[in-house]
Amino acid sequence: MKNIKKNTKYLSLLLVVMISAVSCKKQAFVDANLNPETLYSVKPGDQFLKASSSIPNDFEYFADVYRAANLWMQYATLTTGNSANFNNVGSQFNTRYGNFYNNVGAALVDGINTIDAMPEAEKAKHNNARAISQILLSYYAFYTSDINGSIPYTEAFQGRYGGTFTPKYDKQSEVFATVDAQLKASVTALRSGATGQVDLGGNDPMFNGAVTNWIKAANALRLKVALRLIKVDPAKLKAIATEVLADNVQMAGNVDSWMVKVGPTYADAGSNWNPDNFVAAKPVVDFMVTKKDPRLRIYYRTNKDTLYVGSFPSPDDAKLPQNAALYKVKDTLSELQHRLFTPNFDENDGFRDGKGKGFFPILTYPEYCFIRADLAARNITSDVAEDWYKKGVYASVQFYNERALDAKISDYVEVKAPEIDAYYNATGVKFDASKATEQIAVQAYLDFFRQPLEAWAWWKRTGFPNTTSVLAWSALKANGSELKLIRRAGLTNLLPSNLNFSNQQAAFAEMATNPDFGQGPNDPFGRVWWDKK
Repeated sequence: MKNIKKNTKYLSLLLVVMISAVSCKKQAFVDANLNPETLYSVKPGDQFLKASSSIPNDFEYFADVYRAANLWMQYATLTTGNSANFNNVGSQFNTRYGNFYNNVGAALVDGINTIDAMPEAEKAKHNNARAISQILLSYYAFYTSDINGSIPYTEAFQGRYGGTFTPKYDKQSEVFATVDAQLKASVTALRSGATGQVDLGGNDPMFNGAVTNWIKAANALRLKVALRLIKVDPAKLKAIATEVLADNVQMAGNVDSWMVKVGPTYADAGSNWNPDNFVAAKPVVDFMVTKKDPRLRIYYRTNKDTLYVGSFPSPDDAKLPQNAALYKVKDTLSELQHRLFTPNFDENDGFRDGKGKGFFPILTYPEYCFIRADLAARNITSDVAEDWYKKGVYASVQFYNERALDAKISDYVEVKAPEIDAYYNATGVKFDASKATEQIAVQAYLDFFRQPLEAWAWWKRTGFPNTTSVLAWSALKANGSELKLIRRAGLTNLLPSNLNFSNQQAAFAEMATNPDFGQGPNDPFGRVWWDKK
């Protein structure tokens, strides 16, 4: 596996000098962490950059995206078709957990504590940097809890700052509530108009330290987290949505999309980012072909006959004699569009090494639109669902068109407005109030092509797509038996000698009181708190 930290200097075409300077401080970071009584001395901005550059994780893409969620969500299959047990998790799944405690969360907490330890006058100059750091920390805590349930959070990372080395596990309900409160407080801090601020600037590869963008991101994230409560606390969901939407600082276009932007060699084609061993899945390709979805040429490549041909997600279907031939001849099936994942992928067109740009979405404007549409369709807000749905469809196509142009996809033809109009007016795409939640979920699913782990979350929450939805998935079978999809991470028991063993076991026992938790901590077919039947 290629170590993501070695690629930090490629995080952005604009950040080469800055990140090269930061890289020489990494040994200091290691040395400081060896002494739990040493306050971390690296600047908070450097810590923010370290955390940001750890969010795109090549091993997560390999183990959790390419070989798990991409297959489960029927975006892709292996070039040889899916195996009989592809629906299960491998031992390497759940990269986000370790990444939170070893990289993202650790760096952000160090930065926040460094600010908190400053003299008052200096601390006041870091008001915005602290609030922005908290927003990113809150996001990744939510992201980690989302599939793990209870996690150490409020007491985590504090050993070097006078806190415990055996942090309690916060219930998922508590994590989500804490995250919401932290986001709300961060927005308040950013709106305070504090002057003389130390700007994150180039240490922020998402918004370059722009305060208004971070307020918009935090508000959007509050809606995203709240929507997870639809089955467990709808009253709280409504209260949060009402409060958030009373704020007039909201995402208003693709320029507000929250993502990490990277240079051409960051997601190197010679590493775990490489999408070369995967091909398009038939359900999504067939839908996009039939509806003339302009994103088709952005997501997938044509085969040797310049056609879009998808692979069968069901292992049994792939083995049928009439289908088996698809897997025997190279370039019969459509591959993933390489450069959308690895901008320096060699397509023999002269654009290798330093031409395209990559991206890693966190919460984009199209997703924000679909969240607003879903809330409206469920009568949680007074928005018009159709308006936000249409905004989401158009914004998604435009967003991916921008990304395709940035990535320098070989022979790419830019999407024009009439194509989007025609797509939106296609049967099954144009808004139908009688199928509102289904259509919103399906279009969100198509938009989550680069976020299949979020598509998995929406599928768990809404039940769409499925085998009878407007975009119909394949029924999954192996050796005649139905294959079910997992719903959470398998949780590994700490060794009894681990100092935090008792806290973990108490958390597992509490989660097991949920009748949907499954057959034990390591049962990925069980459910976390928010994923209620």
